[in-house]
Amino acid sequence: MSELSSIARAIRNYKLNAEGGYEEWEKVPCSDDYRMYVPSMGFDVTGANEVKEVIFGWLTDIEAKQELVNIVEFENTVTTFLHISNKDGEVLNIVEVFKIDDEGRVFEIWAL
Repeated sequence: MSELSSIARAIRNYKLNAEGGYEEWEKVPCSDDYRMYVPSMGFDVTGANEVKEVIFGWLTDIEAKQELVNIVEFENTVTTFLHISNKDGEVLNIVEVFKIDDEGRVFEIWAL
């Protein structure tokens, strides 16, 4: 197993400091028009403004707390395994797949 790339380390750092919200996420290099899909919630957003408004708005509303269980890098993807708890005490098991472009930036995210 090799060391994580700089983009994988940035994603890991965000997940370990997710309580910092969008301000922490902003530190992860992303393409201008990156997309995030959350099929279970019907979310399909593009760009930083929509991610901030829709995704981080929802995370704030449910008072999400993220626990990084594992992170795996393979070729041009970084996959995180998370436990996300909400204000009602429910715990969701989430897998996020981050697709990385040739410039080392996130260009697509799938939260499953």
